[in-house]
Amino acid sequence: MSLYQPKSTLKLILYGFGFVSLPLIIALGYAGLYVDRLANQSQHAVYQAVQAITASRQLIDLVTTMERSGRQYLILEEPEFLENVEDAHEEFQETAQRLHRLPLDEAHRERVDDLIDAERYVYEQISGYDGGETDQIALARQFMELTQLGQDVLSGSNRMVDREVRTMQETATRAQQLLFWLAVALGPLTIVSVGFFTTLIARPIRQLDRIIRRMGTGDFQQPIQVAGPQDLQYVGERLDWLRQRLLDLEEQKARFLRHVSHELKTPLTAIREGADLLEDSSVGRLNAEQQEIARILASNTQQLQHLIEDLLNFSTARDTAMAMDIKRTRLAPLIEEVARNHKPAMLSKDLQLETELQDIHIRADAEKLRTIVDNLLSNAVKFSPTGGRIHVGLTRDGDGVALTVADEGPGIEADEQDAVFDAFFQGSIRAEGYVKGSGLGLSIAKDYAEAHGGSINLESPGQAGTRIRVDLPLNAGSTSQ
Repeated sequence: MSLYQPKSTLKLILYGFGFVSLPLIIALGYAGLYVDRLANQSQHAVYQAVQAITASRQLIDLVTTMERSGRQYLILEEPEFLENVEDAHEEFQETAQRLHRLPLDEAHRERVDDLIDAERYVYEQISGYDGGETDQIALARQFMELTQLGQDVLSGSNRMVDREVRTMQETATRAQQLLFWLAVALGPLTIVSVGFFTTLIARPIRQLDRIIRRMGTGDFQQPIQVAGPQDLQYVGERLDWLRQRLLDLEEQKARFLRHVSHELKTPLTAIREGADLLEDSSVGRLNAEQQEIARILASNTQQLQHLIEDLLNFSTARDTAMAMDIKRTRLAPLIEEVARNHKPAMLSKDLQLETELQDIHIRADAEKLRTIVDNLLSNAVKFSPTGGRIHVGLTRDGDGVALTVADEGPGIEADEQDAVFDAFFQGSIRAEGYVKGSGLGLSIAKDYAEAHGGSINLESPGQAGTRIRVDLPLNAGSTSQ
């Protein structure tokens, strides 16, 4: 059962973005709530601390008011001073009760209770005055004790502020630690999520790239199937349809080449035999002009036969692995034999052939190797300047052999080097002659080399001349597919 795939790559990207962003959004939301709670707690703590200090200072001020009004009442015995004492007493009690309701510690609460009791005792003495003598010194001492209790309560309120500040600092530290560990936990999760969705998005793109590259090399045998979003799966289906169409066209082209080549060989053979008869004077003696025309006719029929053979070889090159005739082969004599076949052409252009051939035996298809060497030498002769040199080398290279063919011709343009082994490719630099090449020689050489499990490459690009290297294994029977 396959996993659910979104209908488009855009949806996959949006899903990935949402999945990656979700933990971060949750973390930011949680951090925001925590910070908001911390802010509310801090605001409440500051508010209570301000209330405690304000109430403590008010109590001290009320004690001072009671002391002043109480002394005046005891001396002057005027009712308005007693009213001032009563008002101060009521306000004192309300303020003390409001302070008592705040979250005080035990010692602070006891001091507030002591202050309330002491103030009530002093008030009762003043309010119960009946006109007799009163001990002013004792009353003053009681007010001093009351003021000292007020100062103790104020000190307790200050300690309450310090305690609330420490509590807020501890809460802020815990919040900082929580956010740190949250970031530590979400960091790897985010990285893993990004990697996961990057792989999901990039994998079908890489599949498409590999498929297109494989089709570009002419491999149309493997079916195409792309895993991923449904739009990319659809692209894979269309590519598979294109692969089948190209495979059909490839087969049609191969059949066409085989049929055309075969049909051309019969009349061409007759023309060539007739030209040979004319050139040999078998049908009568020819004059000099007629002999020259017969030679031109024979030469061009040979070139045309070579082109038709190239077409036949190309049409069967892709199936050559199934028809390989592998046997032990000496390469040096094979190369020398092919070189002798090109000797007339080299003499006509006054070319010098240099060979450095090691005596090496390999298991390979001799005829296909002959075709490789023939095509490489043919190209070298065709593009070499008059009086030039051609070098052919054969050396042992590890578990294989290296065959090199170099000429002193004009070389290959830099922008054409990647296409030089493509079928029917003909560069901008053309060889002299009546008949143009088919553009199949190097392509056939490449197919035959790869059928042996080897490779063919252009060496020293950008320098004068052309140097082509063919690498072949010593035992093609174990490497060819």
